[in-house]
Amino acid sequence: MKINKLLIGGLLVWSSLAQAENITKNTAQMQAMDKITGRVSMINVPVGGMVKFGTFSIVVRDCQTRPAEEAPDNFAFVDISDNTLDGKEYNVFKGWMISSSPATNAVEHPIYDAWLIKCIDKKVDKSLLLSEAELAKHDSLPKSDLNEKTPHNKENTKQINVMEYENENTEMGDSASQNMVFEMDEENIENPEDISETND
Repeated sequence: MKINKLLIGGLLVWSSLAQAENITKNTAQMQAMDKITGRVSMINVPVGGMVKFGTFSIVVRDCQTRPAEEAPDNFAFVDISDNTLDGKEYNVFKGWMISSSPATNAVEHPIYDAWLIKCIDKKVDKSLLLSEAELAKHDSLPKSDLNEKTPHNKENTKQINVMEYENENTEMGDSASQNMVFEMDEENIENPEDISETND
């Protein structure tokens, strides 16, 4: 089933590339979810850079959008690793994400999820960018077999922040989400109306 999804995702991306030349952007605007608390957060990952969300390390290798004359869609090559309680880091997702069809090639993880919203151009925080050696190291991580019980514990996410943006408009999680510390700068949201309300 997973192989079929990868093939379908690859065919959709190839089909789009064949229709017209896509426009390359420097940042993938994504949403990430903590399945335990139900909290959804917006994150911006620069191409060639990494952003942490819980125990996830999210790396984007490429991000493209269709030209204005085509039906709107976005494609990002995303590489996600997971840091587990045994101190090891495993790759849990590597492939193309499609904004119009997130379920086609989805992240499979018991605690977290992440999907592409769109590809944008914005000022990039260079501290988030990885060197060629760091990208190669991330690319060589062993794959996680989620059919086997890899050690996960919600408690270890207390010590891992998503990403701390320095801005006076920072929004903190409420007491229901104490297991994950989250800070988000509103300037990093291209279209705030795209975000569903997550705080009751």
